[in-house]
Amino acid sequence: MNLAKPEPRLPEIDAALIKVTGVFSFHKKHIDSFYSIGFANTPLSENLPEKDVVEYESLCAKQIANERKFLKDTYYNEFASLMFTGEDNDHPMVSLKRTKAFPMTLYLPGKFGRREISASCTHQELYLFDDEIGIFALTFSPSKFDFLEISNLTVAIKNFDTSLNCGELEMTLNEFISKNILNNIKLRGSQVESDTFSGSKFKVYSVINIKEDNDKDDLYSTENLVYEIGTGSQIFTIFNSYSNAPTLEYREELMTNSIRVFKNYIGLALLDSFTIIGYGVFNGKNYNTIIDPAARNMAYNKYNSYNRIYFSIYILNIYIRYNVFRFNSIFKTDPIKTRNEFVDFINNYNFSHISFNFLPNIFHQKIHHALGIDEEVRQFEKRLSSLANEIQESQNKRQGIFLGIISIITGLGSSTEILALMEEARTYIQWSQIKFYT
Repeated sequence: MNLAKPEPRLPEIDAALIKVTGVFSFHKKHIDSFYSIGFANTPLSENLPEKDVVEYESLCAKQIANERKFLKDTYYNEFASLMFTGEDNDHPMVSLKRTKAFPMTLYLPGKFGRREISASCTHQELYLFDDEIGIFALTFSPSKFDFLEISNLTVAIKNFDTSLNCGELEMTLNEFISKNILNNIKLRGSQVESDTFSGSKFKVYSVINIKEDNDKDDLYSTENLVYEIGTGSQIFTIFNSYSNAPTLEYREELMTNSIRVFKNYIGLALLDSFTIIGYGVFNGKNYNTIIDPAARNMAYNKYNSYNRIYFSIYILNIYIRYNVFRFNSIFKTDPIKTRNEFVDFINNYNFSHISFNFLPNIFHQKIHHALGIDEEVRQFEKRLSSLANEIQESQNKRQGIFLGIISIITGLGSSTEILALMEEARTYIQWSQIKFYT
């Protein structure tokens, strides 16, 4: 007699926003080449009227003014000017966007041969920071809006070396991105600096809207789903207690970084992913088809919040994480120079708060924590403290040598003996003549 309980029903999905991000190095001369392959500056507002509207220009100007006012009223200027308005002249960031479809088949290895996942890369974004560190973001649309397909897709696009077929050509995901998105800037290799400091996986940002509230007894829980999508676990891993199912203690530890602000959704920030699953989160990018202006604006604002605003918080934190990890890695090569660059970077980018509203700050803090940024900062500060102690000990040692030299000099009778001894001392401590005798 089989007493196994039946699997619960998975919620239906009506919209999903899935993005994969990664870091790359570029030169400012590359920016023109990005324009040449179809990228354009990201508009401040994408909620613009159709061009055949009589009052097109005035309506566009009004919408952009409204967007600018919203950003000013909601977000701290240092964050908004960097990520949206382009008004940070000291540390400008160029944001580019392109809409181009790349239908593809991605392959996942499995026990009985590789699994095929059909999807399309529909939008490409580039965030080009002033220090020539860039972050790309690709939006993927799955062939089917169900959790099994989306789970496979998010696992596939995390891996640098996932095989795929696009335009009858088979290549790895990192090769596809290099060739079709970054105009042949490489992501892997011993000579690629970003490959050294960016980690072993791309990062996935997912927002999934389900059709019904997840409070029904026969539905698989949103909490389980957000964990499994976020960690790349097989769907029903928790329910069926597979051998790779997490222990209760580990699951609870990861879920401490969950986002539970409103009852209709749960979010989870982890090192390699940011996931939100809920009911009524947004209705997909179909706001342009809504006739009623008020309803259209509401739909746009919901989608824009996750596609642009909150996603920019994620991008900023990935950029911070990359750099603080890089500073820790290169510290020994030139401690003084690295210290100065680190201090400037932290002052310019490591914001404790970004908004006058509570929700963006919660997202920022959860992502910040998941990426381990504060731990990297503390590690660097420890190394600075050790460096300061070493410098102090070295100065004390040299001061002792000088005092010894002075005591010996007072017992010598001729200037020749004094000069010879001083020259020996200068050579020993390896100072230049100008510095030493001054």
